[in-house]
Amino acid sequence: MHHEWYRPLGEFNVSWETRGDEWISRIMSHVITHRGVNGYQTGGTAGMEPVLELTVTLDASGTNSDTRLLLICQPEEQISVLACGNDVADEGLITAFIAALESAMKEIREPVKNHKWSAIIGEMPAMFHSNPKKLSSALTLEGLKLSSTERYFWQSSPQLLPSFNSRQIHVSVPIIVRGTSVGHDWIHAAQPQAGKTLASLVAFLSVIWNVLIDVQEAPAPLEWGERQLPEQDPWMRELDADTRQNPGLVDALEQPEWIKDAWILMNRRAKIKSAISMYMEGLRVEDRHPSLGLVAYVAAVEAISLMIFKEERCESCSNHLDVGSKFLETLKLVTDEQDRETLRPIYGNRSHTVHRGKLHGTEISLGTSTFSALTRDELSLFKWQSVETMKKSARKLLIMALRDQLPRRKHYTKPDCSE
Repeated sequence: MHHEWYRPLGEFNVSWETRGDEWISRIMSHVITHRGVNGYQTGGTAGMEPVLELTVTLDASGTNSDTRLLLICQPEEQISVLACGNDVADEGLITAFIAALESAMKEIREPVKNHKWSAIIGEMPAMFHSNPKKLSSALTLEGLKLSSTERYFWQSSPQLLPSFNSRQIHVSVPIIVRGTSVGHDWIHAAQPQAGKTLASLVAFLSVIWNVLIDVQEAPAPLEWGERQLPEQDPWMRELDADTRQNPGLVDALEQPEWIKDAWILMNRRAKIKSAISMYMEGLRVEDRHPSLGLVAYVAAVEAISLMIFKEERCESCSNHLDVGSKFLETLKLVTDEQDRETLRPIYGNRSHTVHRGKLHGTEISLGTSTFSALTRDELSLFKWQSVETMKKSARKLLIMALRDQLPRRKHYTKPDCSE
């Protein structure tokens, strides 16, 4: 990062880690109003004391100015700023840099702004066909408003057996989500916040409704225009009229009376949110990767077990004690004897996947399917019996957590083996 000339523009008191992105975006929003500047690029080194070089683009053809801005992080939250380059300095651009630096320092002390946004979520394609799902009525959760698009949306979904020559059409009625995020700008502050909110929302609703609800159109500020549902999946060929007939039966996505309180509770209890997020990852992967789905569902139950039983560590090695036993004890809250028998080997299966790389389900033989009254297909049994039972049990525990119905936290007591 060597240049022929450097010109100091000042020292600025800004926290690089917490306000650096905000400060830079404010600087460049002012510079972009300068003559012909329509964008910028960053380059440099990150780390404890980063050096960042900002190169501005002067016209639509992508021509970069040789006069650029250099930001050097110093101790005690000081940032040294220099103009630099190799050819003749662009005095007009340097003047714009100086004005932008002064304006950015004033603005960084001002209150952050509210950014209203919209997004689209909905039921995702699954391996097996089901009736379309439709939001029964508009739903308001703390900070969010959800309403049905009131329109069917057709898209391709995976076949049970992969094939170029066949496809399955998935029909859904997506949901529009409207929310507000707080931040100095959309890209660096409000957008990540909106994305986190949306990720929590789809995981929460997937647990509530027992169906995979995911983001179909990412959040965007309303000033760009509200998110719109296209007529059909843009990547599909035009569907004929027969395919786009009314699909008939539609399953309502009902709203339990406790849903609003559950949303507030989840957002205030990090452990519940973590468990639900992990369950969501299981939903996303289980069709194609049942062994990894099992790992996610077990982890969700383990997270719940830590809300029921206090953490205890070995005095010598600091490892958690009785993790597997606490997991099985937690499952007793939501399983009968038959389910517990199905789940007995589950923790061992999970450990073999995590620690030995062993797979147990249908991912081992993709592209095949065996149904026989005479032969015991262990791969299919793992997916459709073990993983499904684990998922069902994890969801029941998560519902208990969302309704604040878990037992009070206590120490785990080992059973007396002498009895």
